[in-house]
Amino acid sequence: MAHKTSKDMGFRIDGSTGVLVDLTGDVNSQSIQRAVNLLEDTGMGEEESTFLPGLANTKIAINGMVNTTTDAIFGPLVADNTSRTKTVEFKSYASRLYNGEVYVQSYEKSGDPGSLETFSADLQFTGAVNRTSVAL
Repeated sequence: MAHKTSKDMGFRIDGSTGVLVDLTGDVNSQSIQRAVNLLEDTGMGEEESTFLPGLANTKIAINGMVNTTTDAIFGPLVADNTSRTKTVEFKSYASRLYNGEVYVQSYEKSGDPGSLETFSADLQFTGAVNRTSVAL
């Protein structure tokens, strides 16, 4: 079985016109995290805890370099008091993609005089996350 490398990863998100924009070359780190709330249903007299699955949630974290493309997508969210969803596509490798609608949960820009300006964003899926081999 061949191991996958991060050079195969990719990331696309809605641009200001609603068309998916490829930020693969602008993002230098990405991760996807799935968590399920477990509900304890242990009865009296049992010696081991038992659980049932509750609600699940999936998040994407990305980091990258600020440029006119990334700033046009995320910059308006700094001053925007309304929430709006964005379509994203997280590519793990050539034939494994995750996509769906997300809210930008947090966004940060930073830099100093001797470095590139960078950004980080946490994206929270709302509704179903699709795991597919076909790009949007």
